[in-house]
Amino acid sequence: MLSKISIDIINSLTISELDVLRFIDNNPKAILKWSIKELSEATFVSTATIMRLCKKLGYSGFSELKYHLREEINLAEEQFHDVSFKDIINQNLKTLVDTSSLIEEEKVMALVDLMSKPVNIHFFGKGLTASVLNYASKLLLTCHRANFIYQDTHIAYLTAESMTKNDLLFVCSLSGKTHQVVRMAQIAKSRNATVVTISSNKDSELSKIGDYNFSVCESEFSIKKYDISSRLPIFFLLNFIITIYISKKE
Repeated sequence: MLSKISIDIINSLTISELDVLRFIDNNPKAILKWSIKELSEATFVSTATIMRLCKKLGYSGFSELKYHLREEINLAEEQFHDVSFKDIINQNLKTLVDTSSLIEEEKVMALVDLMSKPVNIHFFGKGLTASVLNYASKLLLTCHRANFIYQDTHIAYLTAESMTKNDLLFVCSLSGKTHQVVRMAQIAKSRNATVVTISSNKDSELSKIGDYNFSVCESEFSIKKYDISSRLPIFFLLNFIITIYISKKE
């Protein structure tokens, strides 16, 4: 649900409304069985807060939100399908091959040049993507290149507020719509930091912000209800960029 909401709407939400939205996103099937009062008790907010959230999302009320939520769940379940061992191997290989075709040498070399200068390098992402960025951060540390990676969103925002033209921020989101990642990029950009974005959608909110925007290919199938969209293309791209950086450094 969250991935389909525009960043402008996300930014318009209060902290309480955002907490309710996250709760709905994490418990969609349970929400279908609840009344607005039950949801308010579970999220420790008033029913008025929930109604304001529904209005901001474009719904007339809680009932309409639940109706559209049920449609989303049904559509997602229809798209699930069983995949074979060979399907999984081929799909993973395909995402890497397709991603490699999107890498622009000129853009990579310009970025590597910047990384070689005395700039502060930062990494930020959420969920599974954050684990990939953690790898990239440690890979740089192995060649004695200091960098910063943020797990806490609040601390990340505070750091971004203090960034300058001497800062280089890598932000990654497979959908390009993860609101915390987009917000981090927005703040850093407003402080004249150089922003590098990586996503699977070149027209996403995130890609509109970056100075260096890289696209990766996303897997074409889903498996059951789990978020297992492959982050291998992001891993591959970051590893490629850092490997180029290390080779030039030596």
